[in-house]
Amino acid sequence: MIVAIHQPHYFPWLGYLAKMASVDKFILMDTVQLEKRSPMLRNRIIDPDGQIRYLNVSCEKQKHYEREYRDLKIKDFETWTNRQKGTLIRAYKKCNYFDEVFDAIASVFEKEHELLCQVTIHSINIVREILGIHTPLVLQSDIEVDSSLKKGDLILGLCKAVKADRYYAGRGASMQYLDIEKCKSQGVYVVYQNFSHPVYKQTGNHPFVSGLSVLDLLFNEGIKKSREIFWDTVNVEI
Repeated sequence: MIVAIHQPHYFPWLGYLAKMASVDKFILMDTVQLEKRSPMLRNRIIDPDGQIRYLNVSCEKQKHYEREYRDLKIKDFETWTNRQKGTLIRAYKKCNYFDEVFDAIASVFEKEHELLCQVTIHSINIVREILGIHTPLVLQSDIEVDSSLKKGDLILGLCKAVKADRYYAGRGASMQYLDIEKCKSQGVYVVYQNFSHPVYKQTGNHPFVSGLSVLDLLFNEGIKKSREIFWDTVNVEI
């Protein structure tokens, strides 16, 4: 069994979702600490003028480094949801598929969750349904693993706890702290993701910008075409 492990991200980018679609099980790390200014509470889109805009979820950040991500509470729900809706309207209202996509994601702005983790996972589940990703999601908090483990040892511990024999790793920070030989000696083989970002139509005359929230693809190409683009990318990656 091959697994991938990641913090919950708010309306994730395509590489995150491609990783999810390429494995047998995807573990969401809900017991780690919040990384400020990260996709754990915000993500990027682009407006027709080529300006990056952020969709930020407001939460209580006081002493967040002493608390688990799953315990962080939402605040100012009406304020941040209205702000995000306005940002999306300004960026994508002229797209042919605006109404179709906005209706599909609207519930994240309507259901008043108590916790940040609930909002980010809600956004992930919306996108999973839109794109047809059926990989099971498992919360780290539901897995019995030594709570003292950190970084690479935690990754290895989670893999062993769910009886995975392969770990599907991204090419980010984990490349620096993951001990491949140690994993191999304990029966877990590390496989690195080979993701190539698709180029698609973006509103405006600016050069193509990659790495944005999946919402950018959806608004620009519509649900049907986005699903085709996504799965073509995943199938090449696999």
